[in-house]
Amino acid sequence: MSEEILLLGDPVCYVDSIPGADEIGVVTNSCITNFKVLWNDEIHSRTEVYSKLRLASLAEVDAQTRIIQKHLVNAN
Repeated sequence: MSEEILLLGDPVCYVDSIPGADEIGVVTNSCITNFKVLWNDEIHSRTEVYSKLRLASLAEVDAQTRIIQKHLVNAN
């Protein structure tokens, strides 16, 4: 598994192994072990753990929802 670098302003979503969390968010603040993310339709950022997030693809940003890659989820 490769380590992704997440920067302020990056679009993020939860990793594919977390069911039911399909929102797209934007990193608004970062620390060593966690991030603050502003999710769809929220007015305040929430603290999120780095290992539960991944960079959102351009297709996900356009659709404003997470797109789960079934072959990647089944491989884990």
